[in-house]
Amino acid sequence: MIVTYRPEDGNEPQTWEFDPRKIRASRAEMIEKRAGENWETWLMQVQQGNMRARRVLLWHLMSIPHPGMRYEDTPDFYAGELEVQHTAAELGEMKDRILKAGLPEDQVAQVLMVIDMEMAQAPDADKTITGKVLSKSGASATRSRSARSSESAHGSSESA
Repeated sequence: MIVTYRPEDGNEPQTWEFDPRKIRASRAEMIEKRAGENWETWLMQVQQGNMRARRVLLWHLMSIPHPGMRYEDTPDFYAGELEVQHTAAELGEMKDRILKAGLPEDQVAQVLMVIDMEMAQAPDADKTITGKVLSKSGASATRSRSARSSESAHGSSESA
C-alpha cells in the first residue's frame, strides 16, 4: 500500500510504502491493541476507509522513527489528508485471488471490473513518490518512498 499524508497546514506531505506482510508480531500486537481489532480485521478496515483504522496506520508509520510517540499524539487529520492506495502489483494479486475464489461469474465480473479501474490509476511501486524521509531502516517494512528511491539512486542493495 502507498500511504500519503498531506496536511492542510502547509507541512510537507509524507509518503510511505506499507507492506502488511512484513510487520513483526510484536508491532502487529501494538496495532491490534490501538485499533481494538485483530490484524486481518484492521487491515480490511484500513482498505475500506475506516477512520480509526487509518489513524492507527498513520500512528504506526509516524512512530517508526519516533518510537516513543503516543497514539494520542497522532494528528487529528481531515479525511482528505490521508490517502491509502494499492499498488498495481497488489491489485494484480487481488485479481488472481478473486479468480481462484470460486465466486459466481457475475460477482467475479463486477469485482474484476472495479479492480481493473483501480489498476488504471494505481501507483507503480517502483516509481518515485516524493515525501519526507522518516526512516531508512532496513528492518522497517514501512520505509518512506523517498528513502527507498534515494537508496536505489545511490546503489544500496538493502531491500524492504
